[in-house]
Amino acid sequence: MKTQGSAFDFLMTIKNKLKGNRCMKIKLLLALVLVFGIKINAQWEKVSTQNVGLSGRLHAYSATLFLYGSFSGYHVYRSIDNGKTWTDIISKFLYDVYYMFNYKNEIFALTANAGKSIYSSKDGGETWALKSSIPTVTGNGAILWMTSDGDKLYAVSNRKSFYASTNNGLTWIETIINTTAGGNMSYFAASGNTMVSTIVGTGAVVSTDGGQTWVVNNPGNPALFVTYVINFNGSVYGITSGSGVHRFNSSTKTWESVSKGLPDALSFQISKALTAYGNSLYVAIIGFLDSKASIFSSSDNGANWNSIPADFDLSQNYPNPFNPETTISYKVQAASNVSLKVYDILGNEVATLVDEFKQPGNYKVMFNVKTPYMASLPSGVYFYTLKAESFSETKRMLLIK
Repeated sequence: MKTQGSAFDFLMTIKNKLKGNRCMKIKLLLALVLVFGIKINAQWEKVSTQNVGLSGRLHAYSATLFLYGSFSGYHVYRSIDNGKTWTDIISKFLYDVYYMFNYKNEIFALTANAGKSIYSSKDGGETWALKSSIPTVTGNGAILWMTSDGDKLYAVSNRKSFYASTNNGLTWIETIINTTAGGNMSYFAASGNTMVSTIVGTGAVVSTDGGQTWVVNNPGNPALFVTYVINFNGSVYGITSGSGVHRFNSSTKTWESVSKGLPDALSFQISKALTAYGNSLYVAIIGFLDSKASIFSSSDNGANWNSIPADFDLSQNYPNPFNPETTISYKVQAASNVSLKVYDILGNEVATLVDEFKQPGNYKVMFNVKTPYMASLPSGVYFYTLKAESFSETKRMLLIK
């Protein structure tokens, strides 16, 4: 991806080209003092023109990508070069594939004969074999998707039932969700004997005895419907018809709000999606009044949440001019190696403020010229540059002693 260099990069180039011509160099650099850095945004890059229709899905297994859906016939495309080239592998299946799931170094694929034939691959999708079949789904339903709590593999139907497997999907045992709640199941998550199903129009129906008994159980004060659930680090988390994130406490059999740092109910911000990646939780929130979206992350099981910036960004230092210290704020959009360095007007590095791997979030760092290594810095213009992935931005600041 092409990027545009910053004014400071240009400054550095000029410095190198004009070595030995100090007079001309100083004149050009003084002229560039008035030029601010140009932001280089981390952007999406189009890597494929494959069309799999509006209902198409993208799935990843290690370094292998799968793109599947229907457009001028059904297709399952596979890529092993980050999406640059794709091979259609639909011929490896007797039926159309509509859902994929990774479990214990194996890829599972649900196929479109009412979701009853489940294929699997143990070599990254190069070869596939029929793993098992679920001949009858209660209520004339179909298996729509799969999930796991780490110990068991679950195949979830669009009725009030799910199937569990303890032998990697070879055999399945059905559990009926016995409840008077109307509507069909929309989502399901389990952690050991704690199982939570969301029912359209009802919210959460919970079992704490491995599926033997079920009760409607939603957060109270205010009363909310649980609309989506996931398993994360041994607990079931959910979002509701309102704001925030909740975690089910199996001991007290109640939902606990884990929303510190998220917009409160009075802000009219609605939680719309919840997912987990690595050791972090992520929630997407939509403004009820302005429809603006924001994403928050938590790396401590929901105890604290931090807003994820929409992009990398470097703020103007404050105060500016400064003496002896100033604060520089910056935003990290994606986990990456981040460096923040200070340079003098000739392009010489005078300080490294940040040089480490950072998680997404908002950060601040102090630049203090009273430290032993900085005390000799003279008054004048200095530049500070933030670099992360393909992002680079430079700003200037003024030290007055």
